[in-house]
Amino acid sequence: MTTAQSDYVEFCAGCHGISGSSAPAPVPELRSRVGYFMCNDEARDYLIRLPNVAHAPIRDSQELADLMNFVIFNLGGDSVPDDARPFQAEEVARLRARPLRAGAPLLAMREKLVADLILACGAPDNLQAFYAQKDNIAR
Repeated sequence: MTTAQSDYVEFCAGCHGISGSSAPAPVPELRSRVGYFMCNDEARDYLIRLPNVAHAPIRDSQELADLMNFVIFNLGGDSVPDDARPFQAEEVARLRARPLRAGAPLLAMREKLVADLILACGAPDNLQAFYAQKDNIAR
């Protein structure tokens, strides 16, 4: 197991699931979906600025970049755009210095970003749901 995989299991899998399938936890599904967030810079930045990412106990920015690259390029599967570039330590350090706050504004930002990803990037409509199946929506 790589350090990135181990970090994912330790810090993320409890809620997002070992394979990125989170249902029934009330957190977004990652498997075959998170890659769409690499379609534009605002959505890409959002991933690092999320409170649980920006405040992760992983202090080394390259280690956090490696973790997020594992999430995107392994769990994201076919949802990753062909031109997606991996996160770099400098980018992670810059973005995590401006974390988003949890709560309604964060959810509103996610809804706007996802609507943009659906329109501009070909993301599926069900990306608005936290889970891959629309009938399992939990907010």
